[in-house]
Amino acid sequence: MKFILKKYIFYILFLTGTLQAQFFYFGRNKVQYTEFDWQVLKTEHFDIYFYTGMEDLANRGAYLAEQSYKILEKKFNHNILHKIPLIFYSTPLHFQQTNVTPGFIPEGVGGFFEFLKGRVVIPFNGSFREFQHVIQHELVHVFMHSKISKVLNEHRKISDRLPPLWFVEGLAEFWSTNWDIQADMIMRDLVLNNNLVPLDDIEKIYGSYLMYKEGQKILEYISERYGEEKILLLLENFWKDDSFEDVFKKTLGVNYEEFDREWVYAMKKKYYPVISNSDNPSIASKVIVKKGFNTKPTFYKPVGDTSKYVCFIGNHSGYTSLYKLELNNEKAKPKLLIQGESTDEFEAFHLFQSKLSVSKDGILSFITKSGERDVIHLLDLEKEKLIETLKFEELVSISSAAWSNDGRNLVISATGLNGYYDLYIWNNEKKFLKRLTNDIYDDRDAVWSIDGDYIVFSSDRTSYGANGYYNLFKYSLKTNHIYYLTFGEENYYSPEFSNDGKFLVFVSDIGGARNIWLMNWQDSDFTNIHRITNFTTAAFDPVFTDDNKLLFTSFENYNFTINLLEDFENLYLNSFEMRSIKIDVDNQKWTIESMIGDSEAKRYKYVGEYSMDIAQSQISTDPVFGTSGGAFVALSDLLGDEQYYFLVYNTAQSQSEIMQSFNFAISRISLAKRTNFGYGVFRFSGRRYDLTDPDYFYFEKVFGGYFVLSHPLSKFRRIELAASISNSEKEIIEGFGGRKALFVSNSLTFVHDNSLWSLSGPIDGSRFKITFAYTTDIQYSNANYYSFIFDLRYYLRLTLRSAYAMRYWLFYNEGQEARRFFMGGNWDLRGYPRWSIRGQKLWLVSHELRFPLIDEFYIKFPFWGIRLSGFRGALFFDAGSAWDKVYKQTLGSFGAGIRFNLGGFLVLRYDFGKRIENNFSKIQSNYFHQFFFGWDF
Repeated sequence: MKFILKKYIFYILFLTGTLQAQFFYFGRNKVQYTEFDWQVLKTEHFDIYFYTGMEDLANRGAYLAEQSYKILEKKFNHNILHKIPLIFYSTPLHFQQTNVTPGFIPEGVGGFFEFLKGRVVIPFNGSFREFQHVIQHELVHVFMHSKISKVLNEHRKISDRLPPLWFVEGLAEFWSTNWDIQADMIMRDLVLNNNLVPLDDIEKIYGSYLMYKEGQKILEYISERYGEEKILLLLENFWKDDSFEDVFKKTLGVNYEEFDREWVYAMKKKYYPVISNSDNPSIASKVIVKKGFNTKPTFYKPVGDTSKYVCFIGNHSGYTSLYKLELNNEKAKPKLLIQGESTDEFEAFHLFQSKLSVSKDGILSFITKSGERDVIHLLDLEKEKLIETLKFEELVSISSAAWSNDGRNLVISATGLNGYYDLYIWNNEKKFLKRLTNDIYDDRDAVWSIDGDYIVFSSDRTSYGANGYYNLFKYSLKTNHIYYLTFGEENYYSPEFSNDGKFLVFVSDIGGARNIWLMNWQDSDFTNIHRITNFTTAAFDPVFTDDNKLLFTSFENYNFTINLLEDFENLYLNSFEMRSIKIDVDNQKWTIESMIGDSEAKRYKYVGEYSMDIAQSQISTDPVFGTSGGAFVALSDLLGDEQYYFLVYNTAQSQSEIMQSFNFAISRISLAKRTNFGYGVFRFSGRRYDLTDPDYFYFEKVFGGYFVLSHPLSKFRRIELAASISNSEKEIIEGFGGRKALFVSNSLTFVHDNSLWSLSGPIDGSRFKITFAYTTDIQYSNANYYSFIFDLRYYLRLTLRSAYAMRYWLFYNEGQEARRFFMGGNWDLRGYPRWSIRGQKLWLVSHELRFPLIDEFYIKFPFWGIRLSGFRGALFFDAGSAWDKVYKQTLGSFGAGIRFNLGGFLVLRYDFGKRIENNFSKIQSNYFHQFFFGWDF
């Protein structure tokens, strides 16, 4: 919404007080749900920004940042000469509200470095080990930018480039964390399925998680094969050539192709033996759900029915949603229960985090983001009806909610403002929330024992937790004590009980891969655990069916599927491995040090710290309007909440016109609260050519002010208000007469947008905008008109990558000096000259079939090649008209088009077809051809 408001203000400035008439914007809203009370903790090398409620987390995070600084200072042989701004959020949900970046932050983003002002922004996800990893990862970016700038400057080179992304992100991973089980899972899968992308072709996976992990593995190999000092030398040699591959060769003695031969071979040699004693999940189990990304299965059987179902979270269409699948019918397909990411109530599912649970009465508990916090929904699976939504004011993020066996209570893992995940019990009958744990440890995946006496959960509260390892614990509801179930330098996740309560099944990465293990719950000392799977990659989230089969999520071929293990008893009796658990009761807990009491650390209340975002000047020459020049300056505070824009330019064509043609605009935008607003003053003077005005060429002087307000009702809906007052004096250049006016304009707009986008534009959801406006001359009565704008766009999904798109416009201006709308060109009424159809009233209907055309083709030259991908096709029909007082004729066109996404930010468009002319009585004899740019409507 912030980005939308900026563009809206920009448009008002240059329309000098008239209604936003033609180019208006949709877009989802980045909602500032929470009013943060910001504080600053100043340490030796950092300014730490945090808010009330997370003081303890900020102090511990500051300590971790200082430790990371010391490590990286040695690795880079470099120090930072200024304090680094480090902005902490206690939960990812708060992090998604940040104004440091105007764009949306997707699920799973762990933090980012904003290079313009050197800001580092990081949320806490419950794990201090992961917090330390992300802090150090982002600080690697800070050091690298500073180091590269220094190297280039020392050799009198312009500091306008960086190493390729695989190196930038690979180094950030390599120097911030060890190669772990999850990274190894990715690499195993790539190598064993022949999907490993060589360095010479790594741009093929640009920006993906695969690039991060391959980059990390490449640098790990360079460190082992050539020496870690070569990595720093790659940075220090960066000035030697504009091509990083040439720098790479000068440093290591091999080019990308030569390096790939040895590196790819080394990866095959390392991972191919894995297949000799383990199996892919699809070989050793039955794949139940293969399409899309699927996680968090749970079993459901209706009372008195033989049908059996698995419910799960999946992304099959671009929206992460809730599905169920009948297990008795092998031909059954997943049924959509709740579509996520398109309504206020189910704003976002957490695909890899939120546990599902079904009570004995068939009530499914699931978690979504709804507004500023996570909520728990209760769904009657038999009626497929939502019966209740649980909201907790004291809880922000919720990771799991599991029913007790009697269906009366939920055990919840959640965090409040402090950021720490603790355990709670919700009594659904008495509507009472009770807290069980309250400390810095990360308590997850809680489930009830069948008898209801214990809660079993995964946590990092052992001494190994400081290194990021999670073990299993049981919480006694009779004694309120926590007891160890496992103890080791490995991870144990996702506990789940069998229906008879005899077995506890869980996932562990003992041996280097995540497999399914179990322990006999009736064994009084819980000393032995058994591994019942032997997968090459990983298993997650095991859950029992009614006949003691196991449903689980597997990872294979870079996909998450729902699988079924059918012979559980045999797997237990013939387990792949048995291991004894030994618990060291004298070495159990750990803690993270804090900056509290450190003489270097000082705490202050945050006040706006402003600095320049951009300063730009420009001179241009036009054969019609002559020469003009000016400057633009933007300022904002460090958090991005308050922004100021200054524009100054002059269009004088002679010395005598300098003062007369002086133009300026000053604007302020406030994004700190849920309701965003902006206001400003302006003065514009010069020769104009206005497509929306009946008098095409004129000289106008105008000054005034404006106020705009945008209030998001949710992520998908908002209300916009705009008001402006402007004094306008117009002189017609060709002809006689002129006009003076003191305009007052007001508008009210409602916007809805839950569309899902593909490479060239939306393919699912809908967009809607309706505007009412009134403009009047309150001094001379030379203008007085009202406006109505209606724009509806609907996208009917046909397949995963194709859609039928519809657009309906009705624009209406009525009154004295009413502005004109316009259309024509391949943005609206195709086949007609751009903006050639004009009128105070306008309607348009567009229908378009969108489909994939060419996924990829590659042109290979002797020394290099060109890969082009993502060509999409379209078949279209348009009809519409524009008029002032008397309706003229209906125009139309039909044809086909090709769209090509260039670099992810520009869509090139080519359309050809025939016009329908003379009130739909004649079809154009030849074909029209139009080439332009722009996204599909």
